[in-house]
Amino acid sequence: MSEGAWFSALGEPLGEAERSEIAAYLSGFDLSAPIQTVADWAEAGKICKRPAEAWWRAEERERERLEKGARLNPADRDWLALNETLHGAAAVAAARSGCADAALIRAAAGAASYAAYQARLARAAGAAHGHPFLRKYALYCGGRWPLGVYEGRFAIF
Repeated sequence: MSEGAWFSALGEPLGEAERSEIAAYLSGFDLSAPIQTVADWAEAGKICKRPAEAWWRAEERERERLEKGARLNPADRDWLALNETLHGAAAVAAARSGCADAALIRAAAGAASYAAYQARLARAAGAAHGHPFLRKYALYCGGRWPLGVYEGRFAIF
């Protein structure tokens, strides 16, 4: 679960495969939204401070549903190592872009960690290959930071 190009494609133009992954992810929650590509860390930080309740509630309902049938070990060594990797990757990506905002770096790493947890949970619950949590995690593995649905748009850095 630790293999990925974490935060390596931030701000880059989206490819068709990524656009398809986003559409399928949103569809899995019965959501539809145009895509907003985020250009830099400062913009990502501003977006993250906005409310995203409908999207958040959709994800949380699914997490709660999956947790009823699957349990994960929070002290798993691979899981803990992945979290360290994610924080380091976010810090490196931010530094390369001139961002020194420690809180924003922690937010990026935390969001990736939560996506990894959601993907682990989906797998443990026997979810189908196209499950939205697995799709979101694939975006992270591809170097992106899917921020969520804000003001009717799916924001991705």
